[in-house]
Amino acid sequence: MARKVTKAASNRYCQARLEAAKGNDRLASRLSASEELGCVSEDSLKKYELGIVKPSNDIVAIMADTYNAPELIFWYCANECPLGRNCREIPEMPPERAYIRMENTIHNLNDAMKRLAEILDDGVIDRSEVKTALQLWEEFLEARRRIDETMVFLEKSQNT
Repeated sequence: MARKVTKAASNRYCQARLEAAKGNDRLASRLSASEELGCVSEDSLKKYELGIVKPSNDIVAIMADTYNAPELIFWYCANECPLGRNCREIPEMPPERAYIRMENTIHNLNDAMKRLAEILDDGVIDRSEVKTALQLWEEFLEARRRIDETMVFLEKSQNT
């Protein structure tokens, strides 16, 4: 009988492991999960799941792969990696929603590309175009985020 998780229940690494355990019983305990991960001791996994120590990006990548949870990488980048300022967590969503969001993004990108062509037509971004360039940067950043949402869904489907 599996023990109930208490202290680590709100930890994202623990949540990812327990979600993966629904399809792989070996991930239900830290001991067998550490064996599945292959590079993490049970004690280290416990420290990650209790928030005592933060795992390296390599360990997070292995967890994401082992747990079939590519969204864990985005969570790590958005919440724990000092270089992740332009990243955001990828929310769980049904594939249909990811598709609709991607479809809307394609339409928005077509408009953004036309505006970008207009300001680049003369080869210079002058003072009057700086605000538009900043808006375009935000729109392209949002498009990248939505592409990431779609990529997470597609990556998860390869491992099903």
